[in-house]
Amino acid sequence: MLFPSLSWKSLAGQNDVQPSLHIPMVYEHVSASPLIWEYHILRIDVQEEALPDEASLNELGEAGWLLINVLEQRVSEKRLHMNYYFVRAKEAEGV
Repeated sequence: MLFPSLSWKSLAGQNDVQPSLHIPMVYEHVSASPLIWEYHILRIDVQEEALPDEASLNELGEAGWLLINVLEQRVSEKRLHMNYYFVRAKEAEGV
């Protein structure tokens, strides 16, 4: 040890510093039961219907639906479907 008669605190001029660090505690309310999900598929035949516009997607978003994927599905050589997959947490029954 370089300075056996002096502590590191007195050398640094910090005599009021505690030797241990404060560890913050974070409390979070977590539901005891796992979330149950529900799914919604919006299937569009592009030859017969227009793709959803911003307003219709916003309506689904306001209802709690979250768009997670869009998949193009070729049904036949001339037939194409667009599948929009949505998910949301299912509301608890009896609430």
